[in-house]
Amino acid sequence: MTQVEKTGIRELNFSKWIRESLPDSKTGFMVSDIDFIIYNYKTKNIAIIEVKTRSAELKTWQSIFYKNICKWIKNGIDDDWNFKGFYFIKFENTFFNDGKCFLNNIEISELDLIKELSFVNE
Repeated sequence: MTQVEKTGIRELNFSKWIRESLPDSKTGFMVSDIDFIIYNYKTKNIAIIEVKTRSAELKTWQSIFYKNICKWIKNGIDDDWNFKGFYFIKFENTFFNDGKCFLNNIEISELDLIKELSFVNE
């Protein structure tokens, strides 16, 4: 069954509509909201970000989805652009101030994450 929205904090009307109006996941229809797409139009770098809190992991289907979307983008991106890929950011609790932060399952400091997401490590 399609997973129910859990937070109840943000505006959920469209999310609820998606879950109620579009095909159920048992039909193979999957939905994922991408948390962020970051890009720098001057350096032509772009990346996708998924953020999880409270040490939540990506669901298997989400991992497959992001792997596929990265492959599809890499196969079709303009030659002068650099697709940096997918960044999975996981907070041990909710943010830097209440626990550890991980980038692609490797612990990272806030400063190093800023550098990575700013595409400084070129």
